[in-house]
Amino acid sequence: MEDIEKIGLRTSTLSSQGRFRLIGNQIWRSRWTADISLLLVALVWGTTYVASKAVVSSVPVMEFLFIRFLLTTVLMLPLTFTAIRRADGSTWITGIVFGVFLLAIFTLETYGVANTSAANAGFIISLFAVMVPLIHSVLYRKRPKLTLLGAVILSVLGTALLTLRGYHINMGDFLVLGAAFCRAVQMTATKRLTDGKEMNSGALTTIQLGVVAVGSGFVTLIQHPSYTHLTLSFWLITGYLAVFATMFAFFVQLTMIRRTSPSRVAVLMSSEPIFAALASVLILGESLSVTAMIGGACIIAGMLWARNLT
Repeated sequence: MEDIEKIGLRTSTLSSQGRFRLIGNQIWRSRWTADISLLLVALVWGTTYVASKAVVSSVPVMEFLFIRFLLTTVLMLPLTFTAIRRADGSTWITGIVFGVFLLAIFTLETYGVANTSAANAGFIISLFAVMVPLIHSVLYRKRPKLTLLGAVILSVLGTALLTLRGYHINMGDFLVLGAAFCRAVQMTATKRLTDGKEMNSGALTTIQLGVVAVGSGFVTLIQHPSYTHLTLSFWLITGYLAVFATMFAFFVQLTMIRRTSPSRVAVLMSSEPIFAALASVLILGESLSVTAMIGGACIIAGMLWARNLT
């Protein structure tokens, strides 16, 4: 109550313009703004599986990735050009390594989405949260916590319920699982490669995106020397992915994640596969069986459990 009174006294002495500026600044820095922004990122990322599936039905995967990341890199360059010019060799090497990982992640994920449902892809990719503590234990030669076993078992059970049809697993599901593994390795390696080093986040991000653009462009030239006719819907979807799923999402993560607690971030970001499932049903008309919904719930529970152990 005292804080509210102090704010009232402070705002009463300001001009109308200054009062609005102060209130706006307080809203911008509040935990609620951080929570809502991160939830919005989860929503955007959840829709990317539907967006990607819609695009790769008519455009080759590598060509789509090339155009998406070339567009994102071009948009990022004016914002990070000075930082890139000042980047040292260590930043470039780290950015290239991360870029190779990112290329592998998006290649496996996008090919996987093309061959499975968007809902399955959203749930399976979230398994990286369970893989991170396991890989971290191997990389740093530490014995994993026994409680982690419960998260692993729950996630494996969920994956089986979600993906198995009889005794067969869909190839698209397998590819997305590979993308989840690569994402977990990248996240684990990030700390090791950047620990104790001063690196500009903007430069590092742009270098990574540029590596994906160059790599996918090179593969595209080999696979498809002549480009596919691109429709207006393709450009609208790709623009959405470039601006909102990459630039906006990176900015919000870097800015807002420091204004809330790790447990709240875990809960908020765990909604990504839920949004993916909802988008797949509402936009693509996919259906989720009761078994698949139970499997998805098990994966989310395992992911939250594992994140509390990292």
